[in-house]
Amino acid sequence: MAERILKLKEIEDFFQSITCQIIGLDMTKEENQSKVRITWPQNGAPSWKINEDVIFLRVTPIDDKVARTLNIIYDTNSVDDDFLTKKTGYTRVHKIDFSLYGPNSYDNADLIRYSLLDPHLLKEKFRENNLAVIPDIPMPVRVPELYNGQWWDRSDFSAMFNEGVIREQQTPFIKSVEIKLATEKKTIDIPIDKN
Repeated sequence: MAERILKLKEIEDFFQSITCQIIGLDMTKEENQSKVRITWPQNGAPSWKINEDVIFLRVTPIDDKVARTLNIIYDTNSVDDDFLTKKTGYTRVHKIDFSLYGPNSYDNADLIRYSLLDPHLLKEKFRENNLAVIPDIPMPVRVPELYNGQWWDRSDFSAMFNEGVIREQQTPFIKSVEIKLATEKKTIDIPIDKN
């Protein structure tokens, strides 16, 4: 088994794709390319009209007790006589903040939340990416935003996910050690060899 760990960009791309799928956006169409955006884009955030539905996603790592435990396994079935494989497994926790704008913002937020909680709808896609939803997703909150003298419809909610991580590294075998036994009268050298 190779290392299993998602890069931040992969997590953002995954949730962008899943969100588009949930609300039925065909991302091959140019008009849909900026409907689901990652927060803090490098090239700035182009504006949109008050009657457009736009979704922002923000992925943030969360410090959690479950993320502090390491499970370390040494693979002794390695074919290398000098090294064995050390596999370290642990959990990372990610918080995904959804900020939805537009006339359908609340309805889209409710649909996304429902889809994330449905154990059958997206289970396989999450499993393929070693992600699991923490099934305690609060209801979306409607928070209209005043901008340029107009109230823009906005709804926010957050969901948290666990990611199963495995990291691998080669660790050298201890081939031999030297033990010295000191007594009051003399020192005895006892060589110990693996072979």
